[in-house]
Amino acid sequence: MKTICKDILLIMIGAFLIAASVECFVIPNQLGDGSTVGIALVLYYLFHIPASITTLVVNLVFIGLAYKFLAKKTILYTILGTGMTSVFLSLVSFIPFGVHDMVLGIVFGALLMGTGLALIFIADGSTGGTTLLAYLLNYTKGYNISKSMFYMDCVIIFASVFAIGINNTLYTFIFVYLCAKIVDIVIEGFHNKKALTIMSDKYEEIAKAITSEYGNAATIFYGYGYYDSKDKRIIYVVIKKNELLKIKNHIQKIDPKSFIVIHEVKEAVGGKFGFTKLPSAANEK
Repeated sequence: MKTICKDILLIMIGAFLIAASVECFVIPNQLGDGSTVGIALVLYYLFHIPASITTLVVNLVFIGLAYKFLAKKTILYTILGTGMTSVFLSLVSFIPFGVHDMVLGIVFGALLMGTGLALIFIADGSTGGTTLLAYLLNYTKGYNISKSMFYMDCVIIFASVFAIGINNTLYTFIFVYLCAKIVDIVIEGFHNKKALTIMSDKYEEIAKAITSEYGNAATIFYGYGYYDSKDKRIIYVVIKKNELLKIKNHIQKIDPKSFIVIHEVKEAVGGKFGFTKLPSAANEK
């Protein structure tokens, strides 16, 4: 229940940041966007249809197309993210605040939009549209979420030239590119892991401490120490960054002669870090 509440909170905060970006920075500077928000913006600029309505309707269509391919949790979180984005778009539109400066609009709009999208992704949700398709490609093919979003959004951005002109369309590409980069930065910050390769004669005691006291799974490899000319046992473990100092000190306390190599980990999926289950439909392909 605690995890569900945390996910819902992240989705709501993310939806609010996206809505604030659109209403306070994107629309005042007549910028476009990708995904369903980009479609909604084009219709808003051309026909003055509220973005909150268009976003909700188009996203429901995308959800209907994708519901067979993603887990129920992801679909429910996507519906929540889509619904809350539309609600916040409607509410924020009544706030008399807008930054009419292209540079500030791009920078701070991208900061809010990218952070909002990342928070929703971290909670296993999406805002629908191309973000939903990017999420699907990440689950089934392992494609990078931000890059998939960027390529698909390019098509929608090109279409916005008829509503905002060539100059603003080019500015939009910068805006979307910055959003994609911020998504990566925020996601990597939340999922920052470290990997340890540990060589020690007291490998049993160290592995036991890592698993029992810190709850991390340890893997022991068989190796050969060329310097000592004897068989070795090598421990490999992935940990959270905030555990590094404690575990490193604990290992050195058990065996001051231990040799530890610390690696950066871009992403860790499974076990303690949350198992990602591929949809059955995707596994059949």
